[in-house]
Amino acid sequence: MSLPKQDVIAVVVQQEKTANAFGLSWNNIDQVLEQIHSECDEVKQAWMNGDQENLKEEIGDLVNATISLAVFCQLNPVEVLAENNTKFQKRFDTVVSLVKADGLESLHGQPLETLLGYWNKAKEIA
Repeated sequence: MSLPKQDVIAVVVQQEKTANAFGLSWNNIDQVLEQIHSECDEVKQAWMNGDQENLKEEIGDLVNATISLAVFCQLNPVEVLAENNTKFQKRFDTVVSLVKADGLESLHGQPLETLLGYWNKAKEIA
């Protein structure tokens, strides 16, 4: 069953609410975070195994777990993502400006420390 992209988050939210109403729910935030950590480990293992199908499944589980976290925290995951998109774009635009001001065309070929340096500076500014 293929759903429009904007509806898949709403489906997960409804599944979470239905599960909660049935008693299949988290007792505390540590449980949700442990599930997220577990899913991260499974994503890493699937990546290391080079198994694209399993990787796709595990990333889906990870995304689902993060939506579950938002629901547990009584936040709207769509609003959370929308606000995060805006924040990321502002920071990315700042990184581009900083890189260009330093006379670089892009960050291709730069070490991770350089990328993180620009990103952290952008976080301070934007």
